[in-house]
Amino acid sequence: MKGLGVDCELMECEEVLLHPTDPFKGYDVLMVSGMSSDIRSMAMVLRRWRSRGPSIAGGPVCVESEELLRLGFTGVVWGEAEISLPELVRRLSSGDLHRVPNLIFRDGDRIISNVTGLYVREPLLWSFEPDVESIRRYRYFWASRVYVEVVRGCSNFYRTSLPVLSPRPAQCDGCGICRVGSLKDRLTCHLGIPPGCGYCLVPRLYGPARSRPVSKVVNEIEKLIDIGVIRVVLSAPDILDYGRDWLVKPHPLTDPRNPPANLDALENLLSQIYSIPKVSRGDVYVMIENVKPNLVTEEVAKLLGRYLKGTTVNLGLESGDEKHHVELGRPSKVEEVLKAVKLLREAGLRPYVYVIHGLPGESWRTVRRTIRTLRKAFKLGAERVILYRFRPLKGSAFEGYEPPSKDPKAEALKGFVRKLERFSKRELLGKTIKVAVVDSYREKDTYIGYTLPHGPVAVIESKSDLRGRVIEAVVKEARERYVICLPLSQT
Repeated sequence: MKGLGVDCELMECEEVLLHPTDPFKGYDVLMVSGMSSDIRSMAMVLRRWRSRGPSIAGGPVCVESEELLRLGFTGVVWGEAEISLPELVRRLSSGDLHRVPNLIFRDGDRIISNVTGLYVREPLLWSFEPDVESIRRYRYFWASRVYVEVVRGCSNFYRTSLPVLSPRPAQCDGCGICRVGSLKDRLTCHLGIPPGCGYCLVPRLYGPARSRPVSKVVNEIEKLIDIGVIRVVLSAPDILDYGRDWLVKPHPLTDPRNPPANLDALENLLSQIYSIPKVSRGDVYVMIENVKPNLVTEEVAKLLGRYLKGTTVNLGLESGDEKHHVELGRPSKVEEVLKAVKLLREAGLRPYVYVIHGLPGESWRTVRRTIRTLRKAFKLGAERVILYRFRPLKGSAFEGYEPPSKDPKAEALKGFVRKLERFSKRELLGKTIKVAVVDSYREKDTYIGYTLPHGPVAVIESKSDLRGRVIEAVVKEARERYVICLPLSQT
């Protein structure tokens, strides 16, 4: 918005809602970004706005456009905002929104949708510079995980073969185009099944994977470090997609398996980031999140380990039953997840394995095989298992599916994962960890902080005020959601 010459300010929703006076004084337009789980807080912010001017919603919550318009938002930006914002800024003053691309809005009793299904292309894609200074508006920004975009979109344009209930009922007919067709043909499905894993929205909303130029990534990280940020996450649905799109240009990267990871591009990205003095000295931590297990080879693991040793890395298993795993639309195989755990651990990284319970197609067979697979993953070096409850996202292939409540299968899986969590937390007892202390906690003489570079939330007992400091602490107790520590100086 600032790049378009607009005078604007970034605020957290909580800051707006708790503001003692009028947080909107002097502003003409309200824009609120969120996820589907944020609708309630977005509605509260909108009520405080009191229709004093146009209000626009955006972010992944855009799939809930009908609900957002019902709540009173003027319009909803679908998917990538770069497509919409330049024209939206020009048209807001006149109120004529009909020519704003990828905007959904109400015109009298009608809902107008200008969604085209197009994705942002270069040079527009990376033409907007992030407003790095706005990071100061977030509490605890100096110690928080700050995301720097490296890859937009995802290369997995496979489709689920499980029944799709909405937006219209469908069942994969096995045509195979999304797995063996041309890269361009994989963009669409003749049955209308959304691309990607059945529970995910990333390919549909943000398109095929596109890599950000190294110079822009490095420049943003340097600016964040100058402000005081100490934890940077290279944001990507899969960091191993980085540079793969350059290998298939001008075609879209819609194949999650071929070509393999672009080692030269990854090496260039990481080497330039680690040439930043504070990063190379270890004063600033650089992290990654997700990787596709099928793209992890020995060479990939060694490259990541050379720069990111000791860093956590997330591998999506979701279901440990091979047939179910593939039916979900996953690009990998179960054996590839296990192999990736082993290779990454051997390279000095800390693999986390992700699982979802309550998914369509789940049965006692899939749960038992998932538990069996998780046992193997732990033996191979997985540090944690993170279990999520399936939630159907509007606009995804599994939108119309509701998981059963109080499901004994889910309880069995949750019970097993809790045992693994207790075991992994016990491994921390007596160990010294580094903690960025951000605030006081509930009880007197207790403080809360983030483990560096990554780990459980830490509650520190101390009679000294630790806020704003990075300290070393010894873990004395492990709880379900955090660990209790004493400063090293007090042990």
